[in-house]
Amino acid sequence: MPRHSLRQALAHRWMLFTAVLSLLFVGAGLLLLFVLEDSFIDRRLHAVAATVTDPQAPPAALPSQFQVLPMASLPDDIRARLGGDRTGRLVEFRRGNGRYVHVLAARTAAGQPYALVYDVTDELTVNQGLARGLAYVALLLAVLTLCAYLLSRAFVGRMVQRAQALFRQVLDSPDPEALEALAQQEPVREFGDLARLHARVWRAQLAAVERERETLAFLGHELRTPLQSARTSLSLLAADPGHAAALSRLQRAIERLTRASNAVLWLASESPATADGSTHAAACMQALVEELAPMAAARGQAFALTIDPELRWARPQEIVETVLANLLLNAIQHGGPGTIAIAADADGLVLRNPRAAAEATGFGLGMRIVGRLAARIGWQVAFSRHADGASFTVRWDAASVHA
Repeated sequence: MPRHSLRQALAHRWMLFTAVLSLLFVGAGLLLLFVLEDSFIDRRLHAVAATVTDPQAPPAALPSQFQVLPMASLPDDIRARLGGDRTGRLVEFRRGNGRYVHVLAARTAAGQPYALVYDVTDELTVNQGLARGLAYVALLLAVLTLCAYLLSRAFVGRMVQRAQALFRQVLDSPDPEALEALAQQEPVREFGDLARLHARVWRAQLAAVERERETLAFLGHELRTPLQSARTSLSLLAADPGHAAALSRLQRAIERLTRASNAVLWLASESPATADGSTHAAACMQALVEELAPMAAARGQAFALTIDPELRWARPQEIVETVLANLLLNAIQHGGPGTIAIAADADGLVLRNPRAAAEATGFGLGMRIVGRLAARIGWQVAFSRHADGASFTVRWDAASVHA
């Protein structure tokens, strides 16, 4: 359905209203003219009937359009229309010869019945002038419609300007309280209700965001406690060479907990995540690949890493690791056996994993959360499927890369 501006929509409705109202007036005027014309003809018919005293010898001054006929000698078409000699019955119809007549059944003072026929064919002035009058009506209707359009633009224009000004004020409002004050001052009730509703929705969204931030902050701080205990256990295991396997497992668990904690705190933080930092891309990716290689091997997968050795990201390593680790985990968990190809250069990173036997869903911390983490450091993450698997594409701007 095509969309129109408020001014166009109201102008069209004004024009339609004017056209319909004008046509109603034209119809009522034509009906009134026909009624008046008929009443004039019938009045003259009765006036002439009052002068008839003998149907066999009508008055010499009878007008030329009139004809007095005794009931016994009525033509068949007139007799059929009258349906008898009821006094005062008046009919009008077009005869077989094309003449339009009014016929009155009457009686003389002596009680003799007769029919007075009035040929009004040449006196139907409304019908004769109808074609010419319709041209004037069409012209008048066009003028009225144009006037309605111009008036609507003039009158509605003020309302549209008021609505546009209100929209600008709504968009420029710094907080819901300012929007509530604007709604109180708005003279148009509907506009005020709309602004008040927007303020209510805005306040609910802010409350939801604040609850999420508080929840994330709580989770981030709660993760610090098991992390500290794990670090203590790791120090004790490091002193005992006989627990190398357990040490390795605990080391990977701590690294994952650390990334999760950092990610939660980054999301909960109100400050931008583009703080100073530097991450060597090749070293970061190599460390993640080595960490996740045992998991990939268990699923019949292997990593193929192609990365520019000079590439460095001007972003904090902990959040970069979190984003990339979740991309790799998704490729392992939701891909099939084969090679997971990773390529990165100054323009971006592309990760391709083989197609799984069964369609799987999931994205580590979740596609939306990873996307939000990436957005905080100026990155964009996109997911796509293709015939032999799926791929993730990470794009960053020039500010994200060290020269």
